[in-house]
Amino acid sequence: MIRYLYIIAIILLSFKSFAQFGPQQIITQTANGTQIIVAADIDGDGNSDLVSANKFGNSITWYKNLDGLGTFGSENLIATLNETTFVSAADIDGDGDIDLMAVAYFIDSVVWYENLDGNGDFSSQKIISDQADGASSLSIADIDGDGDMDIISASDFLGLAWYENLDGQGNFSTTKIIDNTISNSRSVVAVDMDDDGDVDILGNSSDTERIFWIENMDGIGTFGIRHSINEIGSYSNVIFAADADGDGDMDVFSASPGDNEVAWYENLDGLGNFGPKSTITDTLENAWTVFAADLDNDRDIDVLATSVETFGGEIVWFENLDGQGNFSTKNTISTEVQSPRSVIAADIDNDGDMDVIASSQNDDKIAWYENLTILGVEVNQIDTIKIYPNPTDGLLYIDANTESIIGAAVFDILGKKVLQLQGNKQQVDISSLESGMYFLNLKTESGQFNQKIIKK
Repeated sequence: MIRYLYIIAIILLSFKSFAQFGPQQIITQTANGTQIIVAADIDGDGNSDLVSANKFGNSITWYKNLDGLGTFGSENLIATLNETTFVSAADIDGDGDIDLMAVAYFIDSVVWYENLDGNGDFSSQKIISDQADGASSLSIADIDGDGDMDIISASDFLGLAWYENLDGQGNFSTTKIIDNTISNSRSVVAVDMDDDGDVDILGNSSDTERIFWIENMDGIGTFGIRHSINEIGSYSNVIFAADADGDGDMDVFSASPGDNEVAWYENLDGLGNFGPKSTITDTLENAWTVFAADLDNDRDIDVLATSVETFGGEIVWFENLDGQGNFSTKNTISTEVQSPRSVIAADIDNDGDMDVIASSQNDDKIAWYENLTILGVEVNQIDTIKIYPNPTDGLLYIDANTESIIGAAVFDILGKKVLQLQGNKQQVDISSLESGMYFLNLKTESGQFNQKIIKK
C-alpha cells in the first residue's frame, strides 16, 4: 500500500501544481440580493471573515470565521442602507482595526462605519457624501500621500470623485471632482499605473473610452486627462488591476457581459501605455465580474470570473499557463449558483493557498470553495527544520531551531487538508489518520516548509 502511494505522489509532484476546488460550502442562503463580498479580518483574530453588501435586503452584514478553517457563524448586521451596491474594508481612522465603507445608488450616498472595538461592533452611519449621483462603487487608497486612507467613488452621473481624509481619523473633505463628464462609471480601482510612486485612477465608462486611467499628476490628488486603454467592444462591467505577465507593472483585466468576454491589456512600458486587448475568453455567457490572484501556487496571476444567468451561471477560473499572460480555457468551479455577481479569492482556511468565495444574487447565497491544490516542491524549503521520526505511527516531532512556527497542516496525496493546527507547535499527532503518505506543511515567519511524511 505504501509503495502504491509513493508512486502516486511521485507522479503528482512531477507536474506543476494545479488548483482544484472542493464542493460548495454554504455560508448563508439568506443574504437577499448580495452584490459584493469582501474578505477582511473584522474581529482581529487573524482569520478572514466575510462582509456582504445586500442590495435587496438594504443591509451590510458580516460573517465570522469561527475557527480559521472556514466554519462561519450567523449573520451579523452592521447597518441598514437603502439598496447598497458596494462595500469595501480598510482602517480609515488609524486605530489598527478594519472599518467599512459603502455606497448606495438610489440615495447617492458614500458612507463609512467605524469598527468601535476591533471586534466587529460598528458605529452608526457616517456620511461622507450624499451628492454622489448614482453611486456604484468605491476604492480606498492614500491619494494625497499623507499616510491615511482617502476614498474614491464611481457614479453613473457624477463620474469619478475623491474625498480627502483630513485628519487620518475619518473626517472627510467635501467632494473633489476627478472627472464629471464620464457616463456610467461603475468600477474604479486606485492603483499606480505609471510606476511613479503615487496612486492613479483606473476606471470604466460607456463612453468611447470603455476603459481608461487618469494620472495623479503631483502625488497629492491633482488629476490629469483620461488615457484610453480600450475603445472597442461592449461595456466593461468590472475592471481589475494586477501583473498578468510578471514584468513588475500593473496590467488591466475586464469582464464584459455584452460580448461574453474576459480580457486583459498589457502595460507595455510600466508607464501606462497599453497594448491591444488580449482575449482570455469570448464564450463566457454574460461575463459579469473578474478577479485576479495566484490560484495554483505557481507565483503568477490567474483569473477568476463569473457567468450570470437569472436562474443559473458559473464560477470559473483561467490558469496563467506561462506567467506571461497566456491563459487556459475555462476551468469550472461551480454551477450551483443563480446570477453570481461577486467572486473573490482569500485564504479562508489558513493553509497557505487562495480559496474562492462567491455570492449569487438570485438565490441569496454566499459560499466558499476550498483550494485543494496539491502541495508542490517549489515552496520555500527551510533547511533548519527537521521532522522525526518519519515514518511514524503517531507523533511527529518538529525541531525548528530558530524558526517560529505559525501553523501546521497535513494534506493527503490528493491535496485535501486532513489536519489543521494553529500556533507554535513542537509536535503533530497523526495517529488518527489512516496509514499512507501525507504532506506536512508548516508556516513560519520565514516562509513555508513542506515535508513528505508516512503514517505507518
